[in-house]
Amino acid sequence: MPASRTITYGFGSWVGSQTGLTTCGWWAQDPATLVPPFDTNKLISSDLSKNLQAVRNGTITAAQIQVDDAPANGGETKIGPTFPTGSVMNGCWLEKGDYDALSATKKPPRVPAGMQCRAYELTTVWYWNGTMANRRFWGFYAEIAQEQGTSALVSIWPAGKSLEPGQAAAGSWWLNVPNVAHPIEAGFTQIGTGLTNPKQGALFIDAPTRLSLGLGGPKLPKSSGDTNWRK
Repeated sequence: MPASRTITYGFGSWVGSQTGLTTCGWWAQDPATLVPPFDTNKLISSDLSKNLQAVRNGTITAAQIQVDDAPANGGETKIGPTFPTGSVMNGCWLEKGDYDALSATKKPPRVPAGMQCRAYELTTVWYWNGTMANRRFWGFYAEIAQEQGTSALVSIWPAGKSLEPGQAAAGSWWLNVPNVAHPIEAGFTQIGTGLTNPKQGALFIDAPTRLSLGLGGPKLPKSSGDTNWRK
């Protein structure tokens, strides 16, 4: 039986309506740029309490997840999670099934307007069981320069910025790839050690490695004023 996992996609989020303490409607782009502006028909409805931590707490099932966790619980959803004290312009990571089910009029592109990156840089996956149970992996663009057995010297680009002209790698590190990265799989890690594996492409690294390397998540939305975007 395949391992059970939850995949979420990151978007910039502008909250346009509050329907409860943890429920809201949000736009995935600056609502002033919509046609017509602030079109309420394009609001995406989410219950921010229906996240991965709620499954761990036993209050919902994995099938009921709508969004990823807040940073305190290992995710990057930064709107809410409660109102009125929660942020109303920040990142929201939407569960893959909920994203896929959105109507064409509401579904945002996987890479938001103005960002120059690959879609997998806005993707994270959490495993509920199997050999990778209770592990989270984050997507990055990476290149392997040298190899020694299963270890590789890997250059990793900042999430959400890999296609920006002149953007340098965040750094290069020797990593034991099988230990810290998601196995090669369509839609996830593309690169690996060994003669037959590609050396440039997606690398999904686990959360402890991401933290130890000082690699943050993508800035969502890009327009929120982080000066790193202009470096």
